Amino acid sequence: MDNYTELKAFIADFLARDDLTTQIPTFVSLAEQRMSRELQIALLEATAQIAVSANASTADLPTDLRSIREVAMIDADNDRTVLEYVTPSQWNTRDQDANQTKTEFYTVVANQIKLMATPSAAITLEITYNGGVAALSDAAPTNTMLTRHGDAYLHGSLKQAFDFLQDEQRSIYHDAQFTRCLAEIDRDSDKQRFGNDLQVRRSTPTRAY
Repeated sequence: MDNYTELKAFIADFLARDDLTTQIPTFVSLAEQRMSRELQIALLEATAQIAVSANASTADLPTDLRSIREVAMIDADNDRTVLEYVTPSQWNTRDQDANQTKTEFYTVVANQIKLMATPSAAITLEITYNGGVAALSDAAPTNTMLTRHGDAYLHGSLKQAFDFLQDEQRSIYHDAQFTRCLAEIDRDSDKQRFGNDLQVRRSTPTRAY
């Protein structure tokens, strides 16, 4: 399955029906939404650079951001500093510290990133984040997820299709296959990031709240 048209044809073949053509794109979209929610993998990561003006403490996050892996601050001298995430409640506690003058921390509120302390000069934030699965369409017929993990697309879409048809047995079967695919994709991503070093643990990404 190299493209959206082929994927839809495979789904129709498995369903062995010709009356669900208009519903198949919805099945695919629902599978993409579940993959975006469950997968935290290198394949779905993107990097964005956001300019922050002097004395500004907030900036809008990318609209496709689902979770954050890393936030780094780049100053005028091109020095790069990784910032530490704190929860909003921890932020409130630290915000009372008058000695906090160096920009070291960030939190996320209402799809904005907040910096502590406020930078006195203009900086650039480099955000590495999970952007979710790029949706397939007739105008965007392929993506890397489909190229590498077409079986996940297929089983995820068929699970949605058999839910629609109220065929519980087949829905359960394809859900199990889809879940297995997602677990294998996670392990495949771990190998890409960490090789065979089983001592390395994945860091918990920062969710956007």
